[in-house]
Amino acid sequence: MIWWAGRHINIKERYMKAWLLTWVCNTAKTKEEVVAVLSSRKSEATISELVEFIVLRATSNVSGMMFYANRRKQLVYKAQASQLINGVPHRERILCGHDPWLYARKVTDFKACFDEKTNEEIISWREPDNFCWTQNKQGLEIAEYGIVKQLRRQQKELSSDFC
Repeated sequence: MIWWAGRHINIKERYMKAWLLTWVCNTAKTKEEVVAVLSSRKSEATISELVEFIVLRATSNVSGMMFYANRRKQLVYKAQASQLINGVPHRERILCGHDPWLYARKVTDFKACFDEKTNEEIISWREPDNFCWTQNKQGLEIAEYGIVKQLRRQQKELSSDFC
């Protein structure tokens, strides 16, 4: 059962692969906040552009958005794709912003369900694996399997800034 437009909708429970966008903050002791869940078929370029827009919307007023509308190269916070981990470029992970920053990545085993007792949404997913070079530097191997994360949140819309 999912929540949409103020009502519950029954769907089959299943795991999926998806782009997961969350706010991540080092300075505050807050948990990750889900911003969006998008089709895993979207390209990294499309997600990068969307991430930049979300960060710009969260950090600017209308005048600022007008200024950057036709000046994308001058954005203060640009999406950074292909993160280096263990000296290996990792695709399908995008960072944008500065504490908090928006973190977009392709996750697997994504699932959301509803706990009627606590009126909470339970979201779980597996983070992407981290890779490292093989000893002869001819290929890659898994250095660390992606961890499974779970987030509980009150059953409500992701954004409450519309009428």
